[in-house]
Parts: sequence; C-alpha cells; structure tokens
Amino acid sequence: MLDHTVWIHTLASLGLLLFGMFYLEARIKESVGRSFKIWVRRATGTNMRSLMMGVGATTLFQSSSVVSLMALSLIGAGIISLENAIAIIFGSNIGTTATSWIIALVGFKVDIKLLAYSMIAIGGIGAVIAEESSRLKHIFGIIVGFGLIFLGLDGMKNDVTIFSNIFDVAKYADLNPYLFSIVGFLLTAIIQSSSASIAIAQSMLFGHMISFEMAAAFVIGSNIGTTVTVMLGAIGGTPDKKRTAVAHLFFNFSTGVISLLLLFPLVSLINFITISDDPVVNIALFHTFFNFFGVLLWYPFIAFLAKGLMLLFKTKKRQVTQYIQDVSVDLPDVAIIALEKEIIYLASKIENFALSSIGVSPTKAFDEQIGIDKLLEEHKDHFDQDHEKLYIDIRLLAGEIFDFSIMLSANITDKAKLEQIEKMIKAVTYLTIAAKSIKDMLYDLEFFDDTQTSEEQQFYQNLRYQILKSTMLFHSAKNGNKLAIEEMEIRYNKIKESYKNSAEILSDIIKNKSIAREVNIIAINDMHLSKSFSKSLRNFLYLMQNKNNDVNDNHEQSITKIEKQ
Repeated sequence: MLDHTVWIHTLASLGLLLFGMFYLEARIKESVGRSFKIWVRRATGTNMRSLMMGVGATTLFQSSSVVSLMALSLIGAGIISLENAIAIIFGSNIGTTATSWIIALVGFKVDIKLLAYSMIAIGGIGAVIAEESSRLKHIFGIIVGFGLIFLGLDGMKNDVTIFSNIFDVAKYADLNPYLFSIVGFLLTAIIQSSSASIAIAQSMLFGHMISFEMAAAFVIGSNIGTTVTVMLGAIGGTPDKKRTAVAHLFFNFSTGVISLLLLFPLVSLINFITISDDPVVNIALFHTFFNFFGVLLWYPFIAFLAKGLMLLFKTKKRQVTQYIQDVSVDLPDVAIIALEKEIIYLASKIENFALSSIGVSPTKAFDEQIGIDKLLEEHKDHFDQDHEKLYIDIRLLAGEIFDFSIMLSANITDKAKLEQIEKMIKAVTYLTIAAKSIKDMLYDLEFFDDTQTSEEQQFYQNLRYQILKSTMLFHSAKNGNKLAIEEMEIRYNKIKESYKNSAEILSDIIKNKSIAREVNIIAINDMHLSKSFSKSLRNFLYLMQNKNNDVNDNHEQSITKIEKQ
C-alpha cells in the first residue's frame, strides 16, 4: 500500500509540470509581444512560409494550441488568408513535437534536479531585480518556467518508479492500447496542453507502467484533444475563424484515425528505424513521425481543402437599415422619402446610444412627466450593454445611408432634389459627429463614475445632465410641432448657462490638490465633446427642418456664435 505522502508528492510534481508549462507559455507571449505579430504578418506570404512559421512559433511557444488560436485571431482580423491559416496549423503540429524531444533527451537522461533548482534560482532572483516593464524580466520568467517544468518532471520520474515497483504492471498488459487514445484525448481536452499530456505519458513509459503501444495510442489521442481548445476559440467568431477550426479538427482527427488504424505497423517501423533503445526517445520519434506523415499527406491539398471549407458557414450580410434596403434609386420620389425615414431612424439610434452611455432608459427619458434631476437620480448605474457594438451599428447604418444617397444622386438630374439630398447627407454627417462625441466620452464617463471626490462627482453629474438635456430637447424637436427649431433655440440658451457651471466645477477640480492633474485635461475634453454633441444635434435639426430651403443666416450665425462660446 502506498503511503499518502507519495500521492501528495506525485500530485505536486504534476502540478509543477503543468504550471511550468503554462507559466512558460505566458512569459514567452509577453516577451515577444507586438514584434512577434509583425513577424507573423511578414512570414505568411505563401503556404510553405506559413507552414514553417507554424513550426517555428510552436517550437518557441511550446504550445500548438496557442499558435492555432493565434492563427484564428489573425484570420479573424483579415491579416492572413484561409490557406495560410491552415498551413500554420499544419506546421504547429510538427512544432509541438519539440517539447517531447526536449523531455526525452534532457529530462530522462541526466539528473535534472540541480539544473532545475539553478534555473529557478537565476530566473527568480533576476525577475525580482529586473524592472517591471523590461524585456529582461520576461526572459528571467522564461528561465523560471523551464526550471519548474524540469523540477516537476524530475519528481514525476521518481514517483512513477515507486508506482511501478508496487503495482503489478503485468496484470494490465492485455489492456487494449486503443483505450489509451481516449485517455490522451480526454486529458488534453481538460488541461488544454498536448505537450503536458505527452510528458505525462513519457513519464509513465519511463517507469514501465505502460507499454510502448499504449503510449503511442495516448500520444495520438492527445494530438486529437488539442482540437477542443481551437473549436472553443472559434465559437462566435467570423466564418473564416470557424473554417480554420474545422480544418484543424479535420487534419488532427484524420491523421489520428489513420495513425490508429496503422498503429502496430507504425510502431514496428519506429522500432526498426530508431537508433536508440530508449522507449522515451522512441515515443518522441513516433510523435514526430506521425505528425510529419499527416502534413505530407494533406499539404498538397491545402488549396482544395480551403475551397471546400468556403462552402461552410455562409453568412448573410447583416441588415442594419429599415427603409432603404428594398427601395430602388430609379424611383427618386419614393427613394427620397425612404431616405428621410432612414435618417430619422439613425437619429433615434443615436438618441438611445447617448442615453445608454449615462444609464438612462429611453422610455423614461422621453416621458414628459419625469424631471431630469429625478431621472438622473433614479438611473445611477450604467447599463450592461456593449457600447462598442451600438456604435458599430450606428456607423454601419450611416455608411449604408451615404452609399444609398450617392447612388440616388447619380440617378437624379433635378437640381432641387439634388440640393435636398445634399442637405440630407450633411445632416447625417452631423449625426455621426454627435455619435462620435458620445463614443469618445464613454471611457471618461466610466472613469468619473468611479471617482470619490465631490468635485469630480459634481462634474460627472453635470456632464450627464448635459447629455440627457440635449437628447431630450433633440427628441422633442425632432418629433414635435412646426416651431421645434425655435423651441430648441430657446431651450439651448438655458444649456449655455450650464456650460458656465461646468467651468466653475472645473475650477474647483483644479484647486483640489488631491485630484490627479490629468483629470483637468479629461474634464476640458469632455466639456468640448458634450458641446459638440449638442451642437451637432441642433445643426441636424436646422438642416432637416429646412431641407427644401437654404439654412438662414441667423441660424448660421447662431452656430458660429455657439462654437466660440
């Protein structure tokens, strides 16, 4: 019966090995940073270069999953083609064999405990001494990572020897080796690292706890298990990301199935061609051989595979418009009416975007029975919304409106109608400026929401008041009576007074020495953005109310006067 301390020591060794693997991966990623991404872009011009990049990157990162996920990110960003991404994944399967070779040639050949302690000592002390943001700090971290891997491996090497002396391995000799492919798949799917899984198999093989055939099946299963990480990484991604994940699944699964069907002939071949009697070295050779076999088998068909995958995950263009999508520009009168409705719809989306930024419900904001102060008091928390997505939708809609307007203008010869469309385009420009002003304030709104000083909180509430008041005025004027512009002008005079209040609050912020100096710049910037938001909405109303006539000089003079204030 094994003493409980042996189990604890074994689990601790396994924990060190796994932690060392992930720690090393993280430190390398931080070390190479942006320069590595630039190198990736330059190194993926052809399928062969992409393949070699996959080999090199996986050897560097010691993780095929990381490189495969990186390929997903690159194709999702439109940086590389689908063929290049598939080639990178092929290469990553070869590159991942480097870890098993390092462990086979170093981990089980020499007494690595002293080496592990030395690396942890040098790396640990160096990481503490090095500056926080320096590249040297990451390099020392990499040294620590290797030290932890070797220390965990040394512990496992000793522990499996103890287990093999106590357990009667002969009792399990008749187990079907193919069962170990399932074990390898499940273990890799759980710990998200085929390198760590194979290191465990090598340790068991070193301690004679499993046969070579069992270890070979385990390695094949672990190779298939890496597809789980990539498939999870593609969920919710672009069609190309999903296609790349399917290519990874297809390559690893097909290569794995073929290797399992030829398991015993492949094992016999490895035993025939190997120059070592060490089964740990031979399993590294087997791991390398069947991955090379898979690449040689499928590399010539990358273009064909990519073409076939293009048939998968077809997506319809997301419809963001409400009125112009089914209207022909060959019917100018109908198209102009639809265009005007679409612009009003865009204005409504910007209203909702602005109110969302300050956490106010549009339904309640446009309820004339509720005052502004009460609204702000009732809505203190930000909505749990993706503001970036809201802004992207606004930008897409504005782009569709611009495209439609240009096509419509090309089909019109009537001067009055052309001027009308021109003013509509200018009105949309004002709306996009208003939306961009809110977008640029989002981070600052969250910043001020978390501040503690009374001066900052007062400025924050004043900023919310400006946005809410402007939006409510805009909504009322947009949907109100014929005198909406005049009403907007009267109410806007009251808004100008609140800017004076903002200036006074800013002065209080400057006087408070406990407030960081950069807050002054943030506050000044937000004052201008808030003013830009209000002014853009006001100018939009002028144009839309006078779309068949010239904007009068008084309105233009008012706009100029407001800009100077």
